[in-house]
Amino acid sequence: MAGNTPDRHTETAPLAPKPVLTVTQPEKIGSLLDTLNLIDQMSERIGEDRSGDAAGSGGQMQSGSAGARAVSPRDQAIAALPSEQVMQTKLAEKIRTEVSTLRKQIHSIPGSSHPGGAFHLNKLYARIRLLNRLLANLFESSVDVIKRLFIRVFIDEQPIL
Repeated sequence: MAGNTPDRHTETAPLAPKPVLTVTQPEKIGSLLDTLNLIDQMSERIGEDRSGDAAGSGGQMQSGSAGARAVSPRDQAIAALPSEQVMQTKLAEKIRTEVSTLRKQIHSIPGSSHPGGAFHLNKLYARIRLLNRLLANLFESSVDVIKRLFIRVFIDEQPIL
């Protein structure tokens, strides 16, 4: 029976070379307009599909005359936008309050003894830096950019970032 033992010798195949992975950093966001476009693209991707919401009795539109278009409250609010300086001050105030709430959150986090505390602190500080950069660019930006950000924050009630 000693002659029937299987051969334990295995052949090794030559190892294939490992592929080289290259990692590149994304481009830095240069301006406030690029930041707003990026935020708009993200909200469009994440946005809710409301195509089926118009079904039933709640989706019927009321029209006073043929061809008349109902004006939504959002369109009315956009038509009644304040001046550029008022929009800038309101946006700056909103950004500053957001930064102060983030700083309060930072002070409420205990030291690094909490698992993941350092990561959470890093994310909060990064958000504060981004808000401060947005605030600095706000006063140099055009009226169109300010209007878009104002509509996004105050009329659509979306978060700043």
